Amino acid sequence: MVLTVARNVATGVNLPRPSKEEQRFLTHAQVEALAEACARPSDVSKHCRLDERENQTYRLVVLFLAYTGVRFGEMAALRVSRLDITRRRATIAESVTVVQGQGLVWGTPKSHERRQVPIPRFLIAELREHISGKEPDDLVFTGVRGGGPLRAPIFRAGFHLAAKAIGIPELHPHELRHTAASLAIASGADVKVVQQMLGHSSAAMTMDVYGHLFSDRLDEVADALDNARSEASRSAAAVANAQNPVAKVLPNADVVDLAAYRAKGKTAGQTAISDGAPGEIRTRAPASGGRCSIP
Repeated sequence: MVLTVARNVATGVNLPRPSKEEQRFLTHAQVEALAEACARPSDVSKHCRLDERENQTYRLVVLFLAYTGVRFGEMAALRVSRLDITRRRATIAESVTVVQGQGLVWGTPKSHERRQVPIPRFLIAELREHISGKEPDDLVFTGVRGGGPLRAPIFRAGFHLAAKAIGIPELHPHELRHTAASLAIASGADVKVVQQMLGHSSAAMTMDVYGHLFSDRLDEVADALDNARSEASRSAAAVANAQNPVAKVLPNADVVDLAAYRAKGKTAGQTAISDGAPGEIRTRAPASGGRCSIP
């Protein structure tokens, strides 16, 4: 027997607003401490091989995620040919994810569009050494054993221990993506640059997630506008002085009333000045600060 529902009884019901988890952003010092803790775990089993007791790949992975903002699957799928050491760019064109029951699933990035992300200069030297000897089609970051793609569940195990060791328990690798956004914004990146770096479909999406970080820079904007206005005023004054050669040659000129001077000259018995002279002239004040005399 099949029952047919005539109408949806849930129509018109207001759904609860989903709550956003509080974001955590690491500082430069915390990123460095986390990278070191991932490279040299404090509780290594004595049964581990010597080459597994220190993992510099994990250290480089933490730095790469925290300073490029790529997703874990995008980092795991990055190939040497898509790493431009000279231009300091990484082309994100693939992603690989572990799916239960299917193993490794390869595909395009979440936005289905390839993009380029900038790589800080300090990271380039380490990446150059890391990929030395690899073929163009090789993966940049691989697992400790077997050389296959770095798997998120395996990486998270050591990552969680390292995060707890530095005092940031329950940290998730995806939070390094948030950290990259916050560090970029603090360094002066605008919303369009952050959007491109993270691969968001629109700037509106970037603002929805990280808009509150831009508000922290309002004072910087106000100060920048103030400095720009002051500089514009100084430039305008310099241009005005350059276009007025008289003011440039005679910056401290005084006005002499020739009519009064002629009257004074007649009173004193001096030779009178011709009436054809102008009514007043502008002359430079003497160094003594007194008024100029006309012989």
